[in-house]
Amino acid sequence: MVNMKLRLILAGRIDDDNYQKTFECTEFLKNDRPLEYEFNILAMFPVQWEAHLDKIRERFGIERLSSAATCVVYSEDGEHLWCGNDFVDHICGITNFKLFDYPDDSEDPAAYKNQAKIRYNQFLRQTGHAFCYLWIAIDGQRASEKVVVELFTDLCPRTCDNFRHLCIGDMGEVKDTTSGDVIKLHYKDTPFFRIVKDGWIQAGDLVNGKGNGGYSVYGAVFPDECFSIGHDGEGILGMANNGKNTNASQFYITVGRNSWMDKQYVAFGRVIEGISVIRQIHNLKTRPNQRPQVDVVIEDCGEIDLTKF
Repeated sequence: MVNMKLRLILAGRIDDDNYQKTFECTEFLKNDRPLEYEFNILAMFPVQWEAHLDKIRERFGIERLSSAATCVVYSEDGEHLWCGNDFVDHICGITNFKLFDYPDDSEDPAAYKNQAKIRYNQFLRQTGHAFCYLWIAIDGQRASEKVVVELFTDLCPRTCDNFRHLCIGDMGEVKDTTSGDVIKLHYKDTPFFRIVKDGWIQAGDLVNGKGNGGYSVYGAVFPDECFSIGHDGEGILGMANNGKNTNASQFYITVGRNSWMDKQYVAFGRVIEGISVIRQIHNLKTRPNQRPQVDVVIEDCGEIDLTKF
């Protein structure tokens, strides 16, 4: 008699405790029932997971899966489909698997949350990239979550370093040799001043916040570095410019596909958390000059410390 393996996919947010519980369950099955189960593991950033979840719900039926799900176990044909917790309960009912055997053999409610933080941090470190965050206030109210961006330091090291230092604010101040103005090299307290509907949102004017100024950590401007990253969807981070080789501090985040920007603007990163905040800003009403009708300000920013765990 041939024993047919059940081939399943585990996909979910690696920063979520329910994903960690479900992942532990799949590891148990790999060891305890190797002839019965085979798994393809898809650990994802929050933004990646949101897009993947939309595809699964569209493919298998939105009534079968909540939009709030943080991980899913399913077969390619859709015959088998569980939210993470339901899958764990199912396996607990047919095997001797139980939670809290790992990570620390205790029933600490925070155990899997802590494990999620540790594994997410490891996941980020393995990319070899830098990560920065932006806390944004809209009309005086801080957004519900921070925006986290991944910087492609292997492809655009100088461009990424410019953005990273401007997020940290560790380069002090400079005096503009043309105007004589003192410019603080820090994105903190600067506004998002432009919203292009179905295009992008724009920020990073360190001079007056109106969109006609900027300054880099290398001087007034620095050259285009690399055009290998395409503007193929939502959440692409790039440098705004005033023509060839005029990058300074202004940046944009796309809200959709903008392939016409390829080879004209240097894209150097992407949003991995907080895409809902970008959408919220994009949906604001604007003035005729594309400026939002309410203040949108970078209230705080910096670099993610990947040495914490």
